[in-house]
Amino acid sequence: MKKVVVISFAVLALALILSSCMKTPTSAAMSIRDAISAAASSTVNATVVGVVTYGYGDYVIIQDNTAAIEVYLKNSSFGNNYARGDKLRVFGEVENYKNNWEIVPSATSNVTKIGTDTVEPTLISTDTSLNENYDWMLMKASNLLVEKIADKYYDVVLKNGNTDITIYSYDSAVRNWLTSLSTGDIVSVQGYVKYNYGWKLILRDQNDILK
Repeated sequence: MKKVVVISFAVLALALILSSCMKTPTSAAMSIRDAISAAASSTVNATVVGVVTYGYGDYVIIQDNTAAIEVYLKNSSFGNNYARGDKLRVFGEVENYKNNWEIVPSATSNVTKIGTDTVEPTLISTDTSLNENYDWMLMKASNLLVEKIADKYYDVVLKNGNTDITIYSYDSAVRNWLTSLSTGDIVSVQGYVKYNYGWKLILRDQNDILK
């Protein structure tokens, strides 16, 4: 009888350990694109590695050579602890929130700086529209014509061949610049792509105004 009880407790302990391991960081990292693809069909806890392109408050944006994603930790200020160029290893649940992909770590301990690196913005080619394939990616629009001046929401529409690109910013100084633009102006800008009532290129600060 005692042997049966001991074995039962051993089996239960093993089950608890295995269950715990499924929700703790693993050594093998997935590419950000693979993590997003996996999460499109089921709940996924993943480890990803990427370089910070922007951080503020309770989130940072990281990017690898396949895609980009937001790292979101609710009610925290961990985003202010990292600088652009910091290379992070992140474990968390990958999910889609309002058409944007994010990875949600359960604690700051699941976000680790492992080095530094650089991310060069991808040039938006002529006739290319912003969409979910570029979610959170750092991109650049070069020598595009202002088609529609800033509306009351600070959206400015640029002509990109046979399509349009909307640019926007949360930064007050950039918003002042956006409202100063006139139809026909030629501008070059960079920023990250986000769905916010449509896919937009979000300028992070004045340094993203290239021309």
